[in-house]
Order: sequence, then C-alpha cells, then structure tokens
Amino acid sequence: MGAVAYAAGLPLLQLNRIATAPIDQTRAGWAAAATLLCLPVQAWLVWSAARDNWGRRQRWALAAMAVLIIAIVPVAGLDGLGTLYVLAALLLATLRLPWSLLVFAALMLVPTPVAQAAGQLQWASYFTLGVLLAGVPLAVVVGLVRTARQLEAARSALAQQAVIRERLRIDGELRQTVGAALEAITVQGDRAGALAGGAPPAAARELGALVGAARRTLAAARRMVTRYQEVSLRAELETTATLLAAAGIQTRLALPPEGLPDHLDPVARARLRRD
Repeated sequence: MGAVAYAAGLPLLQLNRIATAPIDQTRAGWAAAATLLCLPVQAWLVWSAARDNWGRRQRWALAAMAVLIIAIVPVAGLDGLGTLYVLAALLLATLRLPWSLLVFAALMLVPTPVAQAAGQLQWASYFTLGVLLAGVPLAVVVGLVRTARQLEAARSALAQQAVIRERLRIDGELRQTVGAALEAITVQGDRAGALAGGAPPAAARELGALVGAARRTLAAARRMVTRYQEVSLRAELETTATLLAAAGIQTRLALPPEGLPDHLDPVARARLRRD
C-alpha cells in the first residue's frame, strides 16, 4: 500500500506543479491529461508488481503506457516529463537485467533533447534527477516487497515438503514394524481358527501366542507415537538451517564434539524457534 501511495503521489505532485507553475502554458493541458490518464494504470501496475502478480495483462498494460507516454511527451512538452517517473520505476523493477538498467538509463536521457527542443535546457537536469530520485526508491521498494513474498512462499513450500517427507518416513516405519506385526497376528489368527475344531489345545496355544503378539505390537505402537511427538534437537537445527538457506543465507550446521541432547524442554525449543 505504501508503494501504491508513493506511485500515486508522484503524478499528483506533478499535477499540482502544472496547475500552479506550468513551464509551458500552451501545452500544460496535454501534460495534465496524460498524467491523469496514466495515474490509475500506474497504481495498478505497482500493486501487481509488488504482489508478484505479473502476467500478460500487466505486460501489455505497461507496454501500452510506455508507448503512450513516449508519444505524448513531444506534444505535452516539458510538463509531460513527470510521467516518466513511475514508468521508469516499473521498467527497472520488472524487466530482467541488463535490460532494466539500459531502459532506465535511456529514460534518464529523454529530458535532455526535450528541454533542448523547447529552448529551456535548464530544466533538463531537473527532470533527469527526477527520474533517478523518484524512480529508484519506488523500484527498490517494489523489489523488496516482491522478494519478501517470494521468500514467504518458499518457506511455506519447504514446510509442506518437510511434512510430506516426515509422513513418508513414518509410513515406511509403520509398515516395517506395526504393519509386519499385524500381518503375523492375522496369520496366527487364521491358524488358530483352523485348529479350533480339530485340535483345541493347539488352537489355545496359537491364541495365547496371538494375544502376546498383539500386546507387544500395541506397546511398540505406543512407543512410536510417543517418539513422533518429540522432535529431536538436531531435527530442529536442521530445519532452521534449511529455512536460512531458503532465505539466501549461506548456512553451515556445526555440531559440538560432545554431542547434543536428544530433546529440548518447551522453553528452550520456543527460544530456538524465535531466534
């Protein structure tokens, strides 16, 4: 919202200057009309760029606005050069390097021939510095907001991937332990059922073994569930290192030679996640 307000404030300042102290009275109306026409489009494009919602519509709108501004500058004269500010910022923020820098530098050169043609070369430095001092801060803010949103999306994706990996690991461990034990219990139950009619003593022994296996399986399942609820300190540190790497920070996990405790108390875990 701050970037949008800044992008809207620049044209409004230019309108105020045109209304109070126009450079060329005969062309001031064209300059004011071009500024008003571009203002809502510029605000929408800044909003889209900051939200990283940049698609075909935004590209076509930016291209159309650039053509309109370049075409109207010879008609609007020096008063129309204020429309270059937000355009330069958008091109600097959305085009890829090195094209963004080249186009931005080209727009900084536009005021000089326009001022020379109007016979008022003293205004060239004013509008050239205006493109630089108004366009660069807006482009930086838009880029920072977009990068922050991309980082947040990357953090969410990493968290989802971590959940999926943990679920797959738990699923594999359950299949190898509890799953195998349940299959053995099923086989013992079928065998006991087959012996129930002809050999009751053997069936009783099979049932006793089945009950023992079921109790051991239940105890193992309880131990596994308890272990899953406790996240190890090393897992916490590895997750932290992964998130820092996703943020573009070079990270290396150096463990102490004496080893780490298996688990942290809730207060220490909360402090680690906060830091």
